[in-house]
Amino acid sequence: MMTGKITLPILLKSMNAKKHKVLFYLIGITIIFSSCGKENEQIDYNVGVLASQEYVQSQQMMNLLLNTYFKSITDSLLIVNYHSEIDGAVVVYSDTPEEKIVMDYPDWGCSDDCGHYRAGTITAKPNTGFYDSLAVINFTFENFQYDNNDVYVNGMTITNLGRLNGIHYTFKIQTGSVQVIYADTSGATEFNMGQNFVFYKDPTTIFHSPEDYFEITGTMNGTTSTGESFTANLSEQEYILNAFSCIWAKLGPAILSFESVTYEAFILFPGADTCLNKYAVGIDGNPFFYPFD
Repeated sequence: MMTGKITLPILLKSMNAKKHKVLFYLIGITIIFSSCGKENEQIDYNVGVLASQEYVQSQQMMNLLLNTYFKSITDSLLIVNYHSEIDGAVVVYSDTPEEKIVMDYPDWGCSDDCGHYRAGTITAKPNTGFYDSLAVINFTFENFQYDNNDVYVNGMTITNLGRLNGIHYTFKIQTGSVQVIYADTSGATEFNMGQNFVFYKDPTTIFHSPEDYFEITGTMNGTTSTGESFTANLSEQEYILNAFSCIWAKLGPAILSFESVTYEAFILFPGADTCLNKYAVGIDGNPFFYPFD
């Protein structure tokens, strides 16, 4: 268990940037979507399109919230002074009477420096120490809002799986139900996730850096605001790239399947060396383009 000030093992390897250009990104979309099937005008794509949009919103929200936590445990001010400001939150570390990190946003809310509004408090408590192998970090959310929507998170944990591949730390993210109730009264979406975040650390510093990034794999199961059930899968070969240097997800695709329709939706994000506010949804060879925000 960690005692006294937070200590940090030096994580290895720098980002091996993939050479995708916007042109190749668009060409790739065409190739992937053209292989998904022939257009059928009788099929209602609204189920897949809405579920894809709400999945992307949910994945993006969780990516950015988790980024704040991972920045916290590799933040120079927090490690030295037990106090810092990260993504709009006042972050405090304490080790008495129990070890915890508290990320606190003002009751009236504030920008998170990522283009979103947050309010409320997130508390992270480890069962042993924050950096221990197989440590389980338990999260609680109090009066939390994201973009003015009420967010209720039940049973969220991060398990430090250590260096599964011998090099990069891997973190297992699991939640019970996460419910987002829309402020415009249009309804609510609910999901749970079981995903691995493989951490690629900038080797030039032990603190968080714009060069840090995660490869995300696993599943998210959810129900849309219209009551449609979906499952999103991310394979190890077609992971989401979540980089500190860009607020939007990259790569993929995520593959969504549904209970009420037989088709699948393919969600493709921008290339690794881009940072674009746009993603594509492909259904039966039909591409639909949307902004993240």
